[in-house]
Amino acid sequence: MKTNRRDFLKLVGTTSGGFLFLPKFLSAMPSQELFQQYQAGGNTLVVIQLNGGNDGLNTFIPYDNPLYYDYRKNIAVPKDEVLKSVNGMGFHPSIKGLSEIQQAGNLSVLQNVGYPNPNRSHFRSIEIWQTASGSNENLNTGWLGRYLDSQCTHEDALGALNIDNLDNLSLRGTLPHSISIQDPVKFEQQIKSLSDNHSDALASNNNLDFVRKLMVSSFDGADEIKKVLEKTKTDTETYPRYPLAQNLKSIARMIKGNLPTSVYYTGQGGFDTHAGQIGKHKSLLNELSESVKAFYDDLKTSGLINNVTVLVFSEFGRRVHDNGQGTDHGTAAPVFVIGGGIQSNIIGRNPDLSNLDGNGDLHYETDFRSVYATILKKRLHFDPLKAGIKQEIIKNLFA
Repeated sequence: MKTNRRDFLKLVGTTSGGFLFLPKFLSAMPSQELFQQYQAGGNTLVVIQLNGGNDGLNTFIPYDNPLYYDYRKNIAVPKDEVLKSVNGMGFHPSIKGLSEIQQAGNLSVLQNVGYPNPNRSHFRSIEIWQTASGSNENLNTGWLGRYLDSQCTHEDALGALNIDNLDNLSLRGTLPHSISIQDPVKFEQQIKSLSDNHSDALASNNNLDFVRKLMVSSFDGADEIKKVLEKTKTDTETYPRYPLAQNLKSIARMIKGNLPTSVYYTGQGGFDTHAGQIGKHKSLLNELSESVKAFYDDLKTSGLINNVTVLVFSEFGRRVHDNGQGTDHGTAAPVFVIGGGIQSNIIGRNPDLSNLDGNGDLHYETDFRSVYATILKKRLHFDPLKAGIKQEIIKNLFA
């Protein structure tokens, strides 16, 4: 039976729109020839999307502005609990890990990130962020999907991996260059079965054999895999049990194992805090911070932090005034960029709480597409115009 690489992927799932399951290893090193064929670039982008609209004002806090406490009498973080940064701004006490990364010079906060004519619908705002569209236009491809279309070969489905239980419009291009992945245990069982039952068909095709090596070799106990695992020292870093942390742990193993993938995408949900915000937000930020710090420490120990950029964003912020129990949908919010080559710890002015828009929301200062353009240009060495992004580069984000 003639089998090609995409047929193999169909045996275990689908690309760009379906769901696969993440193997525990994915540290398998392909042959050097095939590695070079599928290599997407020397730098890696990891995107963490905070779904639901994270409250930026209670994440990176203008604690020195009395209006913050006037507008948020029910949910404001006490000034003596804020983890101070600079210029009257500080981190929520639950994100000590992010504060430590900033102190080490590897985290930048971009203040007041948004876009003109903001949309407060979760679905539509996520779509705007993922496609890099204007608020009044609709695009069918994602900003990273367009990047992958330009960078990947026709048959390359490993340009990006979405480690989540939700499909991702950001990675959608005209051709499928990404795979969505979900459950490690089920995937391992499927691949083990596939290895036992389809080895002859797979071995007859080089491209197929490449994927098979990525997904099956760990069961063979090959010396090559042992060397990779020894090199990566996966078990030396301790990750918390949070779902986000486990996703990032898997991503770290793939990066350390030299998987030829330039983009990883994952997310954390639950940020729609209309009620009960104090406790919920504290827990969510704790998961975010501990997960990202473990990932950062892992990459730093491995000497890879300078080759990885982490982007953390949410589809919008929250309303400046609390609603008594939480906050409603807002507009502009901070974005975090983590990794090597960070030039500035804070970019942009402090949130202007005395100059709100007609709905009581913050005015945006930095267009989110400028963040994308800067990462594409400075970290992935790609012309953002080829991805349809025309906004200006942020000059002081990376050295």
